Amino acid sequence: MKTVRRISLPATGYAQSSYTLIGSFAGFVRDVVKAMYLAALQVYTRLFCVEREFPSSISLRARLDVVPRTASHERHRLSLEKHSLIEGASVVCTWHGDVKLEDGAIIGIGSIVIGPVRFGENSACSQHCFIGGQSHHYEDITKNFLKQGFETKEVVIQHDVWIGSNSVVLCGVKIGHNSVIGGGSVVTEDIPPYCVAVGNPAKVVKKYDFKTEKWVRVRESAAES
Repeated sequence: MKTVRRISLPATGYAQSSYTLIGSFAGFVRDVVKAMYLAALQVYTRLFCVEREFPSSISLRARLDVVPRTASHERHRLSLEKHSLIEGASVVCTWHGDVKLEDGAIIGIGSIVIGPVRFGENSACSQHCFIGGQSHHYEDITKNFLKQGFETKEVVIQHDVWIGSNSVVLCGVKIGHNSVIGGGSVVTEDIPPYCVAVGNPAKVVKKYDFKTEKWVRVRESAAES
């Protein structure tokens, strides 16, 4: 039996390589131009579009999506009161609602905050949290979820709240003052003041007892009531 050898044409290979190289180069140029545009937009945003009191701090590595880039987005406020902080690699978006940090509030490293969201005094979310006051509709399976619109409900985080790292807080949730959200929790419903909540979905596991001045573990039925 004869073995059939396929003879590759060098010109064809060169053409494909050249086409790939041109595409890669064009893509790289586009990436550079986009990066320069976004960098200029960040400078403009920080100088003219953020309401802030001194001393407040925004890491130069944080991304602030305050100026709308499409007609479907509206411009809302990003405001920081004294001693508030947005740490590096965080993303704060106000296209769907205001984001307000009251005195001493902190958005931790790598966290994503999509307005409307309000942080009370001295409240903090740790690293890599997601807090969103906006959610896409998905009910119509004949349409892509991005084309079904969205709803917005303000997330309210009252004063002296601590949200552990890698937690998720969904739209419309209110977390009462002096409460703690355990790391990795998903908060889908309101959490009362002076509570510790953990899990997915987050449930209250402790409450502060003012008589004994201690955190007391609670039964699931009592926590739900």
